[in-house]
Amino acid sequence: ILRSATKDWEYKTTIMNNAMVSHSQLIRYLAIAVERGLVNYSENSGLYRTTEAGQEYLGKYEQLILLLPTIPELPDLSDSEEIQQEI
Repeated sequence: ILRSATKDWEYKTTIMNNAMVSHSQLIRYLAIAVERGLVNYSENSGLYRTTEAGQEYLGKYEQLILLLPTIPELPDLSDSEEIQQEI
């Protein structure tokens, strides 16, 4: 949601489509983002835009993702005799 309105003021529909969330999810998440100062809402135009604080949050989030190790696909152990013996 934050990434959907970083450059320009956007309508809810545009943000919803870009973020791939339902309307009810969008309403809930936007309310939280506005309340926490991550998104601004313009009552005159009905548009939303990510604040500087929201952009800073996005930057830190992206840095954190880079620090986390990638998790390889785990093997299917459902047929393993060792696991079945433990059960």
